[in-house]
Amino acid sequence: MGLDSRCISMTLPVVVALIGTVAGWAFGAGQAAGIKHPVLEHSIDPARAAEYEKAVERVMAMSEEEMLSWMPEQRPATFVRCPNCYKGIDSNNIKWSVDRPDELSCTICGTAIWPNEKWPEKDIMEGKNSLGETVRYKAWYAKDIDYYHCFSAYIAGRKRSWLMQQLYNLGKAYSATSKEEYARRVVLVLDKIANVYPHYVVAIHGSNQNRYFRINKNQQPPYNWSAGKWGWHSPSSEVPFHTVRTYDLVYESPWWDKLSQDRGYNVRERFENDFVRDTVAAAQAYPTHISNYAQYLGNVARVGMVIGEPAYVHWAFRWLLRNVNAGCFYDGMWHESPSYHYMTMGGLRRSFSYLKGYSDPPGYLDEEDGTRFDDLDTLAAVPFWQKVQHAPEVLDFPNGCSTPVHDTWANERRSSPRTTTASTILPGFGHASLGRGTDAHQMQAQLHFSGHHGHSHYDNLNLTLFAKQREMLSDIGYTWTRIRWWAGSTASHNLVVVDRKEQGRGITDGDLLSYFPDVNGIAMVEADGLRGYNNLEHVSMYRRMLVLVPVSEEDAYVVDIFRTRGGSTHDWLLHGSADEDMTATCNIPLTGRREDLSEPADSDRDNPQAGCRGYSVMRELSFADTDATFSVTFTYSDVADTSVRTHVLGNAPARVLLGSSPSVRRAGVGSKGDNAKILDFWMPQLVVRRQAADDEPLQSIFVAVEEPFRGNSFIDSIELVQLTPSDENAVALQVRHGDTVDTIISTLDEAPYPERKTAHGITIKGRLGIVRQVDGEATGAWLFEGAGLRGGGWTADTANSRYTGQIQAATRKADGAADDAFITDAELPEGNGLAGVWMIVAHGNGFTHGYPIERVEKQDGKTVIVLSMDHGLRLEGEQTQEVFYPQRTLEGMNSFVIPLAVTVTKTE
Repeated sequence: MGLDSRCISMTLPVVVALIGTVAGWAFGAGQAAGIKHPVLEHSIDPARAAEYEKAVERVMAMSEEEMLSWMPEQRPATFVRCPNCYKGIDSNNIKWSVDRPDELSCTICGTAIWPNEKWPEKDIMEGKNSLGETVRYKAWYAKDIDYYHCFSAYIAGRKRSWLMQQLYNLGKAYSATSKEEYARRVVLVLDKIANVYPHYVVAIHGSNQNRYFRINKNQQPPYNWSAGKWGWHSPSSEVPFHTVRTYDLVYESPWWDKLSQDRGYNVRERFENDFVRDTVAAAQAYPTHISNYAQYLGNVARVGMVIGEPAYVHWAFRWLLRNVNAGCFYDGMWHESPSYHYMTMGGLRRSFSYLKGYSDPPGYLDEEDGTRFDDLDTLAAVPFWQKVQHAPEVLDFPNGCSTPVHDTWANERRSSPRTTTASTILPGFGHASLGRGTDAHQMQAQLHFSGHHGHSHYDNLNLTLFAKQREMLSDIGYTWTRIRWWAGSTASHNLVVVDRKEQGRGITDGDLLSYFPDVNGIAMVEADGLRGYNNLEHVSMYRRMLVLVPVSEEDAYVVDIFRTRGGSTHDWLLHGSADEDMTATCNIPLTGRREDLSEPADSDRDNPQAGCRGYSVMRELSFADTDATFSVTFTYSDVADTSVRTHVLGNAPARVLLGSSPSVRRAGVGSKGDNAKILDFWMPQLVVRRQAADDEPLQSIFVAVEEPFRGNSFIDSIELVQLTPSDENAVALQVRHGDTVDTIISTLDEAPYPERKTAHGITIKGRLGIVRQVDGEATGAWLFEGAGLRGGGWTADTANSRYTGQIQAATRKADGAADDAFITDAELPEGNGLAGVWMIVAHGNGFTHGYPIERVEKQDGKTVIVLSMDHGLRLEGEQTQEVFYPQRTLEGMNSFVIPLAVTVTKTE
């Protein structure tokens, strides 16, 4: 097993003198504690012994020398790219087989990559390991892209992966048959691992779009997230659980003693100390272990069980608990995205199951927290656990697929299709879904107002629409292709882009302003997304309201009002389905042509004035200028009777551009994505651009109505209605469908509300009013946050448009109280009159969150607002502590608003 001096220069371990007795060597910490191995559950059936032996015939046919050569003395390469096509993701296209173990080919272009005289490994990549030794890798270096193709090191990695699986198979065969020849092979390889691992380099691997293999500058833990010494993704893949799992199966083999005698050192101790404990220490070196790769925590615990180290179990369990409470918002949602929620919960679920029923060795108390475990009931220690299990499901589309917000895989079905849809919300995460309908007529209009908390997009106030059994206005979701940047870009979402800029980074959370899930059939949500543009100081307003208005049992439309102030250019963006081909037609002539929407500055990524890169992939656009109301209809190519029509009110001069942008999804999921297909699939792209005529900050109110339909459109006309007195923040429109006219008025007025009147005689004193008239006769009136709404001979007046006050204290069931509640001096109606109403709490840091009211009580002269969910807050004076993610300490008092609605409808 000599080393190629061209590849590596290092000092091999010195053979130590024989110390102690052979019998002493045979006992690891686990045996000393009286632990019987195997400790873990392997589900080995002795009746299947012949099957297990069959599975190891290939490795047993190797000589021991050949087998050991498949455990590389250098750290192997995890990734390599095809130098012919540079396609594929995460080396998923690189073909290797155990039958031709020294060859590589590309499954995309079919090229025989290695060996190939076109790409000889004539170059050297070198660096230092943690011992200061110089390590060299043979490579073919592509200078134009600064990429080392370490073909032989990559082959070594594939061989190692195959061998590690064979080791486990050998362990199973040993467990079923007690044949020591199987255990001997395992012990030989594990001993080699312990000897070569200290000399391995820490390698770094980059992102999905361009995985590479380089020697990391930092050779000491903690490593970069895409770096590792044993694995490649730290700290999760650094813990060698699969190796320790095999060790568990052969733990009691006499070959540990025999090999120790032959080699003059304690083989078991070297394996445990120089490999197992070192890898765990590297993982534990990270300052936090709140991670979507939570399963490695359970693996650390299982490693502790195998080697008799209960401190590992306690350490892991503490971090598992923190992942639940410190990783999830108070609504139960993991802080990143639905896909990462399920990934995290899966790892936590498995990890908790590993620890269930665990007991510490007799007399053990953990040094860090003084606890011990006896028949551990893991889930009893996590009262929040049941809530977090299925938190994202409340936002799932009717077909059971997760809403593809942030880094979420499109069409990821995590729940069962349902027959009825209602409005739902994740108020901590920041995402609301206005819903209605049954069976094929279920519909959702979703408003996203979350911030940057990992695996996030620049997408504050994005809109998605599901109707007629299809995702009609899409969020692209997650991709690992080369244009992952596009899927995360502000410009790839259905929202307003200010001055052609991406939204900002850091603290970008939106604020819930009001949420009415169902007011006699109508649903409404409004959110403020100003922090999304924290990178543009001149933006002073960025807020969106969605109103879901039913027309019949089958149909409904969405009133979409987006208010923006600041900057000189506002682009209101909307695109169709990212899954299926659509055509788009506009009802006004679009005679201008643009190849794309990029500007010269966009090509200079170091230019702070550069625009949003996403404009470069909005292509083949037609355009026209107008100040009139217009509509664009997106129609599915495979079912021509299914469409969504967007009506945009002409309340200001605008340029209308209609073209296409990449839909990406059909290029493939994850590492099976194909970079060759990223521009093969397109979706219709609408841009409504408004620009300032002078140096004053631009103010826009984009008013649209989204109308999904099957067969014929049900909306006959939409028109802008003048309000008297007018106001730059107020807008009114009429929607005609059949013999019905809906008048919708929206303002930002505050109490005492001024009276505003339409030319048709409808007056409002408030924020939002809707009057429905059939054949000229009023049949319904809805008033949200207002004092009065009148029209068609009807009056909807109220003495209270909202309740306000300060929160003086809070109680939680989880802290031993009878209720989850807020306590205030404000006078509120007692009983269930406010049941189902959402109160909006403004914290001392300016953030707002929503909470549903269950009832109101009086206790000791105070008003107690009992909630139907855990608010996750602890109050002490003017300081508020968040129990759940992000666990901030907030200074200042918490105030609240309870927006109210009143409705009057005609009944038959």
